[in-house]
Amino acid sequence: MKRIRSIICAAILLVCGVALPAQARQAGRFTRRGVPRAATPIDEFLRMSPEDRRKALDQLPPAKRRRLEERIQRFNQLPAPEQQNLRGMYDRLNELPAERQTAVRGSLREFAAQPADRKKAMRQALRSMASLPEAEREARMSSPEIRSRFSQQEQGILRSMSQLLPPK
Repeated sequence: MKRIRSIICAAILLVCGVALPAQARQAGRFTRRGVPRAATPIDEFLRMSPEDRRKALDQLPPAKRRRLEERIQRFNQLPAPEQQNLRGMYDRLNELPAERQTAVRGSLREFAAQPADRKKAMRQALRSMASLPEAEREARMSSPEIRSRFSQQEQGILRSMSQLLPPK
């Protein structure tokens, strides 16, 4: 059941709607630190045979299964570069310490609960920060522009989600 929960979290992240610019680093076989990348729940799910995928999905309650299947379908309909960007985000999430992963997942849930116009504004801010080095991203997060455009809660979401941006 824990494996299924991990697959569900992975699918939610993949379709959360935060697409990064095309120049985002593609997910490779190694972490930023040059350590071989461990298999993620997404990797496991993608390696499963169609029959094993069906069995895994059969273990879920009907409503969760339906939502997950819809999310997988939406992900599969995305252009390949967007799929790679979202996979890269997921890989970067997996590289974070467990407590940071939990915090970022919470921010992703908060992001998903925001009205469409606020999500759009936050996506734009994240895209504009994606091309910046990490030090400049942090300075941008503290800028008067960000403080005036976004509520405290939105700033927290942005700060947390910015950890998933590709390193520069």
